[in-house]
This record gives sequence, structure tokens and C-alpha cells, in this order.
Amino acid sequence: MEMTTILTLLYLLSIIIFSLLASKKTAIADVLFYLIGGLIAVNLHLLSCESVTIEIFAFIGTIFLFFYLGLEENLHSFMVGVQKGWKIAIAGVILPFGVVYGIQMLLTHNTIHALVFAMAFAPTSIGIAFLTLNTLQFRAKEELQPIIVAAALTDDVISLILWGVLGGMLVSLASSTGTISLENILLLALPPIESFLLFSLTMGVIAYLFFLFHPIDSLKKNGLIAFLTRTKASIYSHAGAGIFLGKQEENAAIVMMIFLAFLGSMIADFFGTSVALGAYFMGLIINKDHFSVHSHGSKDIFHEASEKLRFLTLYFFAPIFFINIGLHMEIKDFSALGGLLLSALFLSVSVFVAQFIAASFAARFINHLPWRSATLIGIAMQGRAEVTFLVAIAALSLKLISNTDLFLISLSAFILNLSVPFLLKMAADYHERCDDLGIKN
Repeated sequence: MEMTTILTLLYLLSIIIFSLLASKKTAIADVLFYLIGGLIAVNLHLLSCESVTIEIFAFIGTIFLFFYLGLEENLHSFMVGVQKGWKIAIAGVILPFGVVYGIQMLLTHNTIHALVFAMAFAPTSIGIAFLTLNTLQFRAKEELQPIIVAAALTDDVISLILWGVLGGMLVSLASSTGTISLENILLLALPPIESFLLFSLTMGVIAYLFFLFHPIDSLKKNGLIAFLTRTKASIYSHAGAGIFLGKQEENAAIVMMIFLAFLGSMIADFFGTSVALGAYFMGLIINKDHFSVHSHGSKDIFHEASEKLRFLTLYFFAPIFFINIGLHMEIKDFSALGGLLLSALFLSVSVFVAQFIAASFAARFINHLPWRSATLIGIAMQGRAEVTFLVAIAALSLKLISNTDLFLISLSAFILNLSVPFLLKMAADYHERCDDLGIKN
């Protein structure tokens, strides 16, 4: 057992090392090579997607990646991003969902099958876009990245709620010949919505009591508000982030930040929503104001802790998460590979076009961004990873789709993910050239 675990880790680390070297040589985002590395490893039977070791590290990778992504943002930029990105997210769910559903209905004439495929390709991967953007430098990045992240996150939340509603309906349809009434639809819709609202409320209370400093002065005149304010101030002064993060030395602060990431994930899981969302929101409410500067004034604890978390996330845990995606691409029947590849190409191109039109046109005509920015957002929203595989694997476990269907979804998502590093780099370079020339649209 120990030797198998060590060998698995050595294979994973070898893929990470070769991916980083290949990325440096080709100037292509390393996430592309992680995906390819997983694909090669599973088909050479070096690694398996059923490995418990890989599943654990990939799960931790999800939490680290989303927590660090939250740390990179702040509440103000996130709220601005949500205001600009929610319309992009809605368009980015509706059009790909409709296109995939229509295609699968024409090909299979199976409503359940078509709905599962549509739900699998509705959500966008934040991780693919973030890791690719992390390797790029262009002036508009600071403005566009919060919009992309907020749009993708909103996209995922909508998709998770959609799966909570439609997933239950599909199980009911598959197990009986009866029809689904409006009452049953509402009963299925309420739990995932309630879960997300309760999770959001809980995280908001935690943020206010432990992480936010200044109550609104104008409300202090009200007796109840004054009491709550004093209570909140007392909690913050004795147990707030400034105490358990800011007063610690660097290594202790890192451990506490990791603890908070898992705490946020546990809260999300308790309310039946994605652990990734819990980690992201916990990272979002932590900021540099919660950390004191070193006594000599020369050491920024927040910066030092974030850099070490960045290393652990971007060079170990997150790569394993993306390698694990590639491991779902095991080719078991080479005789059927040609037909599946053609189907996957057709499906991935259809999703790409639908997603690009939805996201870029919303960014251009609703948010009034320049075409070059809208194009970049349209490309960044193409990744399919976290929620896509959650939906596909859950549907397989519920016997709503077959193993062949899972492979087709995985292969189509893989093709979409491969397109992002190439095209996003081209879009960023074009954006920078247009900015250098002073082009407005």
C-alpha cells in the first residue's frame, strides 16, 4: 500500500515537473500539459482515476485552488465583478444549455439523456480560466479577471441549483412512467435554493462578526443596532481575524488560513452546496487588513503567507486536480474511438460557439465592453471542469447515462479545456496590441 502511494505521487510529481518545463519552453499555460499528462498516464496504465490517493489530493486541490482564487480577489472587486458578470453568466448558461439539449434530442431522441448532457455543459470552469490568466500579463487583466471569475462563479451556482432541480426530476422520470407535476417541480426546486441562501447567510454572518471591522455609524443611534454593534465589536476584538490571523507569526498564519479554507468547505457541504464555493467565499472575506506587519516593519505577513499558499496551490494541489481530469480520458475501446472523437468534436465546437456568442455578446452589448475585451471573456468562459464532472459522475451513479456517455462528456470537455490556453493567450496578446495603439473598440 505504501509503495503504491509513493509510486502514485512520484508519477504525479513527474507530470507536474514535465508540464512546468514544457510550459516554459512553449510559453503555453501549464494547465494544458497537466490535462495531457493525465490523458497519457491513464492510457499507459501508470495512473488511474479510481486511485484513492489521487482523489484525495484532487479534492484538496479543489479547495486550495478556490480558496487562493478568493484570496486574489477582494469583496469590492468581487461585487463589481458580479454586477458586470451576472448577465454574462445567465446568457452563458441558457444558450449552451439550449444548444446541447437540442443537439442531443436530435441525435438520441432521449429527453433524460439530452438534459444530462445540457446540464453537464452549462457550467463554466473557474480553475481553467484562472490558471491560464495567471500565466498572462496584459493591462486589462485587473479589470477583466474579476468579471470572468464572478461570471463563472455565478454560472456554477446556477448550474448547481439547476442540477438539484432537474437531477431529481430525471430520477423520478427514469424510475416511473408518470408525469412530473408543477407541485413536484417546486418541491424539487426549493431545497437547492434554500441551501444556497442559508449557506450565503451563514457566510455573511461569519464575515460580519469575525472579519469586517467597521459597523455603520449612522445606525448606532438605534438601541437594538447599538446593542448588536457592541456585541459584534466585542466578538471581533476578542476572536476576530485580527486576533487569530494578524497576531500570529507567518507559519502559524498559513496553517490558520488553510484551516479556514476547510472550515468554509465544511460549512458549504453542511448546507448541501459545493465545497469549492465555501473555500472561495472564505478566501474572499480574508484580506491584508487582518494581518499585522512584522515588528520591524519589514515583513508583510499577508504577502508572505499568500506566496507560500500560492506555491502549494499552483505547483502541487491544483495541478493534481487537473491531472485527475485527464485521468477520466481512459480509452477502453479503440474500435469506437473514431466515432466518439467525431461526436466529441461536434459537441465541443457547438458548445464553444454557443458559449462564445452568449458571453462575448453579453459583454459587448449589455456591459458595453470593447470587442477585444468581450472576445477575451468569451474565450475565458469555455473551460469545463469542476461542476461538469460533478454532474456527469453523479448522473452515471444514478444510471441516467452510460460509461460511453461519460467518456463522450469527458472527451468534449477535454477538447474545450485544451482550446482555452491557446486562444486566451492569443486574445490577451491582441488586447495588449490594441491598447498600445490606443484603439477604443
